[in-house]
Amino acid sequence: MAQILFRLGRWSFRRKWTVLTSWLLILAGVLAAALSLSRPFTTEFAISGTPAIDAISTLDEKFPGAGDSINAASVNIVFHVPDGESVADPEHTDTIDDVVNYIEDGLGDELTGTERFGNPTTVSPELQQTVIETETEMGLPEETARIDAENVAMVSDDETIAYTTFTIDVESAQAVTDEHRQVINEAMDLGREQGMQVEAGGPGFGDPIVIKTTSEIIGLIFAFIVLIITFGSVAAAVMPVITAVIGVGIGVLLIVTSTQWIELNNITPVLAVMIGLAVGIDYSLFILSRYRDERKRMPPEEAAGMAAGTAGSSVVFAGATVFVALAALAIVNIEFLTWMGLSAAVTVAIAVLVALTLTPALLGIFGNKAFALKAPGMAGNPWRKGGKPRMQGEAVGTKWVKFVHRFPALVVAVVVLGLGAMSIPTMNLEMSLPSDSTSNKDTTQRKSADLMAEGFGEGVNSPFLVIVDAEDANPEAPALTPLMQAQSSMAGEAPDAPTEQEIAATSSFLYTVNKMQSVGGVKHAQLIAASEDGTAAQILVTPFTGPDEQVTVEVAHALRAQGEEVTDATGATIGLTGLTAVQMDITERLGGAMPLYLSIVVGLAIVLLLLVFRSIMVPVVAGLGFLLSVGAAFGLTVLVWQEGLWGLVNTPAPLISFMPIFLIGVTFGLAMDYQVFLVTRMREHYAKSGGRSTPGSKYNAVEESVIVGFSQGARVVTAAAIIMIAVFVAFIDQPLPFIQIFGFALGVGVFFDAFFIRMGLVPATMFLMGRATWWMPKWLDRILPNIDIEGTALEREFEERQKAQQRPGENAEAREKVAAGSTAASALATESSGFEAATSDARYGSRGGGTREESHGPVRREDDDDGGPSTDEMPTVK
Repeated sequence: MAQILFRLGRWSFRRKWTVLTSWLLILAGVLAAALSLSRPFTTEFAISGTPAIDAISTLDEKFPGAGDSINAASVNIVFHVPDGESVADPEHTDTIDDVVNYIEDGLGDELTGTERFGNPTTVSPELQQTVIETETEMGLPEETARIDAENVAMVSDDETIAYTTFTIDVESAQAVTDEHRQVINEAMDLGREQGMQVEAGGPGFGDPIVIKTTSEIIGLIFAFIVLIITFGSVAAAVMPVITAVIGVGIGVLLIVTSTQWIELNNITPVLAVMIGLAVGIDYSLFILSRYRDERKRMPPEEAAGMAAGTAGSSVVFAGATVFVALAALAIVNIEFLTWMGLSAAVTVAIAVLVALTLTPALLGIFGNKAFALKAPGMAGNPWRKGGKPRMQGEAVGTKWVKFVHRFPALVVAVVVLGLGAMSIPTMNLEMSLPSDSTSNKDTTQRKSADLMAEGFGEGVNSPFLVIVDAEDANPEAPALTPLMQAQSSMAGEAPDAPTEQEIAATSSFLYTVNKMQSVGGVKHAQLIAASEDGTAAQILVTPFTGPDEQVTVEVAHALRAQGEEVTDATGATIGLTGLTAVQMDITERLGGAMPLYLSIVVGLAIVLLLLVFRSIMVPVVAGLGFLLSVGAAFGLTVLVWQEGLWGLVNTPAPLISFMPIFLIGVTFGLAMDYQVFLVTRMREHYAKSGGRSTPGSKYNAVEESVIVGFSQGARVVTAAAIIMIAVFVAFIDQPLPFIQIFGFALGVGVFFDAFFIRMGLVPATMFLMGRATWWMPKWLDRILPNIDIEGTALEREFEERQKAQQRPGENAEAREKVAAGSTAASALATESSGFEAATSDARYGSRGGGTREESHGPVRREDDDDGGPSTDEMPTVK
């Protein structure tokens, strides 16, 4: 692969304008396609195949159209007056009438579901009386009928809180328009102006999902600053930003275009942008950094090819791991999560292609100005023109890895114990989907939910709907016998008396109500509707607790268990649905899939790293380190966003259900990025040295390879991690809480993994393991395919050509091949002393810290501001 990428990088450098024009044309093409083919995104989280969704199908079958009510655009308008006053006071009833009338006039024909719409001080008594009369006519005791009527009251016992409800006639709650919201907001303002607290909530009055573009801009600006600090050059800092913007632009426009055929949630492109920007900048940064190193020993186009062949191989591998981790989200079998993962994966794939081709092309376009416009004092640049380079002493990365070498056990203990302790809060992880009860405390949706809970109990916000299909109810079931006898005696011998099967169906309804009422945690269960043919019924079950409490989940499980017992006892089929049940099923499916997904991605990491590094222990340490970093990221996220640590967020709440599994996938992919880019340099040195240390070195071969590789890669990996963290953290500025949480969780996940695991735990364990670091059984080494992502073959060919060129008796044909540059290595055979100098500098810290005798020879490098060649003094080992 390295040879192919070498040729691709060199070709892109030579055909720079062709490559740039091609990508710009592709960008323009997908933009045109997006403008002509795109359809609106949805705010729905599509899912199928759960028990609650299956129950909705039964509901639609028995009560045509009723299934739509689960996702109907229903709205609650809640009124509140101070203690000591009553909503029934004349001045308050007038205010309520004004609000209700304004909504009725403003929505017009789009106002539906008005059975409970109007002034609650008059609608509630009428509704309650209707319930009492209907149920007593059905033969229920009057006491039971009055309790059921009390449960549907629209005015609180102390008469300080009242509500009314209606439905907006649109396809779904997500189809509510800004014009609809404006009518409701104006009606509320009308009531507030008259001194009453008026709030609105419900599925039909959720805040529209607004995405701020400032997050991307902030992330790009911060990345640009970090790149300037890393390269000390404005010109070099521009290139990764250009490649990332073009790559993400193409990826997102493809996502927009795909809405012609696929229904996508409008969070999908946000996550793709977040991840695409981060990896797009990082991948180009790695190639650009390697180009700068290779440029010290070879001509520009060959340096571009070598950078693509070496760092580019690592980019391909790292991008592939991110792609697979995101695409593997499909195993959860939840539609919206599958499309989120695939969309982000496609964006990452495009980012890889753009980095591999456009980065060398931009290097060709910039030419000798690739590292021009130097930033004073940055990356060793002098503070003023003509001053001496600031390159004295060992680099920070070298100092750090030598510190780790001195105290490896201490570093391992601090990282493992520290991140392990931070993972403990993960045990308290709670998950849910967004609802009024978890909205920001400052929103009218949250205030309406809190008022409803205060006036009518927490369970009013989390009702369950039980569907009873009694078509196959067993008339001979012992459990139904008492109820059937009572109904038969009431019906008597009248000509229109119900049949035995009809009596069995009605008895199964009543039996189910009694059983559901007996479940612990249930406040009330009541029959609210029966089908026209008498074979099905709806039962409203109200728990004591709210939708975001774990007790409510336990109640749901108990209701389903009770439903199975009812089925066994009566023959009737029981289903549990409602918005609360649907969200609970989604949350539980996501939670249940997490262990499987985690095992897949960790197993994938170990296998892939086994192939790449030909080692048993390196993949194991990498996998365990990933578990530590993701666990710590979960723990801190739970502490801040769920538990409200230090009051950093004003509305602590359970984490959105799909955040943990998505965090696992993304963090895994990014963790493998840093593992590959850092450890590849170590493996590269170890392989090149043949597992032997340099004569006279105080380090053994493994220690030397770790120190040299870390010194070469630490600076660029640090910059890449900081850029990625900045891009993610910038999304905390978004207005939607779950996007804020995504940005925070991904940011801390990258922070823990890059700086604690890859730069602490990994080198420390290598020092402790010694030669076991690179050990692999011979039989396993023989059967595993060889994946050369370090570009070892390129380097070996370079060295062979170099030796051939230097042999005194070399034939003319070989010299002609070297001169013509017919292969990658032929072009690399120049300035060999520069390569040895660069390796020596990284290995021994020769910028002031060298211990070996050195002589200095000139090496040409064409990266000065004026574009002309300059002579840098590079050390060459004698």
